[in-house]
Amino acid sequence: MDMDDPSAEDAAWTLAARPVVSPLCDAFFLVAESVYVGREDGMTPAQWESERVPLPRPDLPLRAPSRVAAADVVGREDILAAHYEGLIRVARSHGRTRALAQPFPFFAIRPALLDGEEVLASWPWSDTLPEALGVLEVLSRVGEAAPGRVILDDLEQGWGLRIVAGKGTVYLVEWDGEGSPPVNAAWCLEASVLAGQAAAARDRLQAVHVRLRQLLGRDVWS
Repeated sequence: MDMDDPSAEDAAWTLAARPVVSPLCDAFFLVAESVYVGREDGMTPAQWESERVPLPRPDLPLRAPSRVAAADVVGREDILAAHYEGLIRVARSHGRTRALAQPFPFFAIRPALLDGEEVLASWPWSDTLPEALGVLEVLSRVGEAAPGRVILDDLEQGWGLRIVAGKGTVYLVEWDGEGSPPVNAAWCLEASVLAGQAAAARDRLQAVHVRLRQLLGRDVWS
């Protein structure tokens, strides 16, 4: 798992990377627990927390908080569609139609990489179907990258993710974006495993999206 000539920026955290034992790369659908129905402007933190209508949790496993993996939706799209239908009814009945006009916050789709129940990379700034598909497409080609090549280097406010190719290996680190990547947040896994899972996740997400769009009668994820 040695890298060939890693940059000084990447040497420290890649050399300290821990192996991922049970990787899962997939796209995850947001499962909202409630809908805020209070005033839209000038609300207090207490109002934001209290003035909500709870939503029943769909009978689907949540591998990450408030997120259901596309792998767990296949063949059960009707359950997730019913969740969205209930959410839409609540939002409309309280005049919250503006929140339904875009994927965030209720219909966000985000790629993620898990190791068991631990989220290693979460792409919190990805909300739409095209964004998720774009990330999965990049990850599906990690095996083509030469050792030392930077595959992804995303830095947003309060979040950073860096993915670097090794020799048959991929190194990644997600952190708060402040300073250098921390060595205790670095991970590594076989490039072929990540590429295969990402390609399957990309194709699966497209198929699930088609079925959800048919069931809901509209596209709220793009």
